[in-house]
Amino acid sequence: MILQKGWAAARPYEKVYDDEESVKVLQQYAKIEKDYRYALREMCAKLENLDDYCSTNFSHNPIHHMESRIKSPESIMEKMHRRGYKIDLRTLKDLVYDIAGIRVICNYVSDIEYIIKLLMQQRNLRIRIIKDYIANPKKSGYRSIHIVFEKQMFVENEEVWIPIEIQFRTIAMDMWASLEHELRYKGDGHISKEDEDNLRKYAEQLYEIDMNMQKIFEKK
Repeated sequence: MILQKGWAAARPYEKVYDDEESVKVLQQYAKIEKDYRYALREMCAKLENLDDYCSTNFSHNPIHHMESRIKSPESIMEKMHRRGYKIDLRTLKDLVYDIAGIRVICNYVSDIEYIIKLLMQQRNLRIRIIKDYIANPKKSGYRSIHIVFEKQMFVENEEVWIPIEIQFRTIAMDMWASLEHELRYKGDGHISKEDEDNLRKYAEQLYEIDMNMQKIFEKK
């Protein structure tokens, strides 16, 4: 069984937004939050089924574990204000596409590629955004593939497409990202130029290890 747990959605910057527009949007969002939860549960189940399929047919589980979460209302509102979005429900639905999120931690980069391929074959999913930070790492050294899938749902007999952001990482990439995040948010969040350089170097070294471990796996 794939271990599932939520990752902390709270951030140090979260605050209460009590202006009239924000309050109105959050009240409207509260009525549709369940739609995101339904879609998230169905997507997690789909991923588990695909992992079982690989286990049955290839004697290999590509997914090591998954983490899922629904973004907190405070975090949603913070993002809208920070990015200068219009504060209304339509904008929230159209532009805040990571309300429902899943992290899929795989054993190898090839596992990530295969799980994505299987997801792309699903009839009730369509892709909205792809950001490949494995092929093109962030300046910090961060590696992952972020894909926003839209999941077809039927809510009160109406077809809706709910966005779900999935982050695909290897175990090594997830370890680096988790520790880098903890270092940045610890204390005043300042990281020296030397440490920034070291973090990028360690990310590159871990990627090389990922590739070497995959080569060993592929020989078996």
